[in-house]
Amino acid sequence: MPAVGADDSTARAVTPRTRGPSESVADHNGHLMPWSLLIRLLSGFVFWRLLGNRRRTAAQRAFGSATARNPAVAQRVRDARDAATLLSRLVVATTFGIATALCLAGGTSSVVLSPRWLGGVLLAMGVLFAMLTIREARLARRLVAMRRLRRRDNRLREEV
Repeated sequence: MPAVGADDSTARAVTPRTRGPSESVADHNGHLMPWSLLIRLLSGFVFWRLLGNRRRTAAQRAFGSATARNPAVAQRVRDARDAATLLSRLVVATTFGIATALCLAGGTSSVVLSPRWLGGVLLAMGVLFAMLTIREARLARRLVAMRRLRRRDNRLREEV
C-alpha cells in the first residue's frame, strides 16, 4: 500500500493500447493522419475522370448518328452543343478556381496553425486545382475562338 500523500500515478500499470484497422498512425505532432480519407478522395477523383471520359465518348457517338439526316437540324444541334460545352467548361473552371482558393487558404493556415502534413496536402491540392483551372480556362478560350472562326466562315460562305 502506498504511503499517504504519495503520487499513485506510478502505481498503476500502463498497458499499451493497440490500434484497430480503421485507426490512423499519428504523425510527429501527435495528430492522426486520415489515410482512408486521402485514399477515398484520390480514388473518387480517378473514378470521376474515367466516368467523364466514357460519357464524352458515348455522347460523341450518339451525336454523330442523330444529326446526319438533316443539315439544318445538325446546325442547330451543333450550336446548342457548342453553347452547352462552353458553359460547362466555364462552370468547371469556376469550380476549380473556388477549390484552388479554398485549398490555398486552408493549406496556408494549416501549415502555420495545425498539423503541417495537412497544410502540405491542402497546398498541393491547391496547386493541382490551379493547374486544372488554367487548363479548363484555356479550353474554354479555344472553344470561343473556334466558334468565332466557324461563324466567320459561315458568313463568308453566305456572301459568296
